[in-house]
Amino acid sequence: MRKNLLFIMAMMLSVVSYAQYTFSGTVLTSGGAPVAGQTVYVVTDSSIAWNPGTHGPFFWRSAVTDAFGAYTVTLPSTTNSGHPIWAYTNNCSTGTPAVLSNYHTYAGVNITSNFTKCVPAPPLTDTIHGTVTLGTGSTLAVGAKVYLIKKHPDSIQIGTSWFFTWNLSVVDSVNTFSAGSYHFVVSRTRYDSLLVKAFLPVGHSSYSSYLPTYHTSSLLWSGATAIPPVTSSFITANIALIGGTNPGGPGFISGSVLLGANKTTAVGDPVPNRLIILTDAANKPVAYTYSDNAGKFNFAGVPYGTYKIFGDVMGKTSTPLGFTINTSAPSVTTIVFEEKALTFNATMPTGVSSVIGQQHGIYPNPAKDAITITGLTADATVTIYDMTGRTLVQQAVSAGNNTVNIATLATGNYVVKLATAQETTTIKLTKE
Repeated sequence: MRKNLLFIMAMMLSVVSYAQYTFSGTVLTSGGAPVAGQTVYVVTDSSIAWNPGTHGPFFWRSAVTDAFGAYTVTLPSTTNSGHPIWAYTNNCSTGTPAVLSNYHTYAGVNITSNFTKCVPAPPLTDTIHGTVTLGTGSTLAVGAKVYLIKKHPDSIQIGTSWFFTWNLSVVDSVNTFSAGSYHFVVSRTRYDSLLVKAFLPVGHSSYSSYLPTYHTSSLLWSGATAIPPVTSSFITANIALIGGTNPGGPGFISGSVLLGANKTTAVGDPVPNRLIILTDAANKPVAYTYSDNAGKFNFAGVPYGTYKIFGDVMGKTSTPLGFTINTSAPSVTTIVFEEKALTFNATMPTGVSSVIGQQHGIYPNPAKDAITITGLTADATVTIYDMTGRTLVQQAVSAGNNTVNIATLATGNYVVKLATAQETTTIKLTKE
């Protein structure tokens, strides 16, 4: 019995030691009225004897007050006693001080932190405006889409460790006017930096020629020029869309975008609508595309050469992956992007053939009326693309039914994709 009691007590202590406590309170006006929609930040105060080894890792949290002016932040489970915490929120634009702040020391219990702000005056606003052009010339990008993106520091837990990161979210969007211009109206009292990004919508006559671009001139959010939270009536943020040049060729590049570890959904699930960027070895943009609903992407009709491929997912870093396509290896089809908590990187898994030699995959090649798929050991699907990536033929094949009719295809070069349940391979085909 005594052993059982000791075991139960040990379990209770274990639960207590890993319990997560809250940091909560209210934001009220000096007249006692609740302030809804107010952001309160709860942050490690690293300026007053914070020791990560003793007090726990740095954290940055925020919450927005509800209709009753109440907010709640759950403190990380790794927060230890003695951890210094700074909580702050903005006062009215005419209030003194401009920032209301409270300091607390965590003691293993819930913390209450209330704020009293002056009676809000009508909000002061600023205008962020600019012009979007096609490249660095004077051609206006009429009908371009422009995003206003909020950027603020954050932290994320991976396993038992916490990591600093940036949290980015689209807060507004507009289309450029006939003069290629746009504008956003923003609150003058804010703590977050802002990014501006422009891109051409599908159907625009220059859609394939210009890549999504951030102010001032960056393909990636990490290189964008941030607009700090300063007071300025008119903030100019012009954007010159970066052009991509694909002269065309027989090469073919494809792959998948999948969820990696540290996500809330299943690892390996396909991720649609992720921007994939292709540059040459000198970092000159060639083309861009988005993953489809199955997480697939491809670049068809590119010249032989050495390339870099990477993505732009807000808040995540992406390290370029380099590779080469040439006459002996005209395609690369095993690129896999994994979207993890902090990264969006591409790899080329080993052990999977990305190219079947022309003499082994299809016969004959060059061909005139039909091709035979050789070496089949399982059912497969054959898809034939032209050099622009347009699907022309799609047919199921097997060891006993391995002939594909190409008589209706025009003379020229094509890409044949052979997909089984285990792998996908591609072959360059010449039609006589």
